[in-house]
Amino acid sequence: MIRPDPGAFDLAPGFVPVLGFRPRGRTGERQGPGIGASLEFEDRRGYSPGDDLRHVDWRALARTDELMVRVHREEIQPRLDVLLDGSRSMASEAEKAQTAVDLATLFAASGAASGFRVRLHLLGSTARSIVLDQLREDGLEYTAALPLGEALAAARPSLAPGSLRILISDFLSPGAPGFANLVGTGGSAALVQVLGPWERAPKVGDELRLVDAEDGAVRDLSLDAGLVSAYRARLERLVDGLVDEARRLGLRYAQVPGGAQLQKIARDLLLPAGLLEPA
Repeated sequence: MIRPDPGAFDLAPGFVPVLGFRPRGRTGERQGPGIGASLEFEDRRGYSPGDDLRHVDWRALARTDELMVRVHREEIQPRLDVLLDGSRSMASEAEKAQTAVDLATLFAASGAASGFRVRLHLLGSTARSIVLDQLREDGLEYTAALPLGEALAAARPSLAPGSLRILISDFLSPGAPGFANLVGTGGSAALVQVLGPWERAPKVGDELRLVDAEDGAVRDLSLDAGLVSAYRARLERLVDGLVDEARRLGLRYAQVPGGAQLQKIARDLLLPAGLLEPA
């Protein structure tokens, strides 16, 4: 079981997940696009049968002899869906596995501290909801074998309409990634790619037995300069493709090295990428 580092909870109140906007405060203080019953005046319009008489502007009636109602800006609680790839490939390197859990905790806990309604999903054949306190106590395991695109499609019905959505994965799963399932009306989304130390920088001369985390296939390799060069070129193409797809869909993107200090990740990577702001 992998449990979040306690430092992730300690760090969270210092940040706000933003993805393009900053909520004005806690519950009820983010303005929505509709008309509601908040205290903030928006406009007046003519009375229609069925309107709430409490919203009638009696002063306007006295001045103009017209029956008007005051309308107010809708206020909603901002929502945050944090999606953590639960596939076995996420456990291929201990540093990657731990950093991914810590990031999910940081985003979820910072959202909760900032007044978001937060849901944390572990992706697999179904999206399993995880409570932060449960995660702190019990941890989690990466056991899913479903490709990421299929896992995202399975999770889509669980996502709150208009929520901010953050997907944490290595994005090394075969098949179409299915990022369109992250795009929701009125919300924003981001991809956070976590790669382990070996995945980021394999060394020439390493003798490896590779076991595919998804299907169990085994392959023995001796890494020469050609293989390392080919791998790095393939990884670069993968990252370029992720960045292009994120740009096409209006998603934010950040790559995070597994094993790096979480505070440094937040300060040097997530803030510049627009995923967090200081609280």
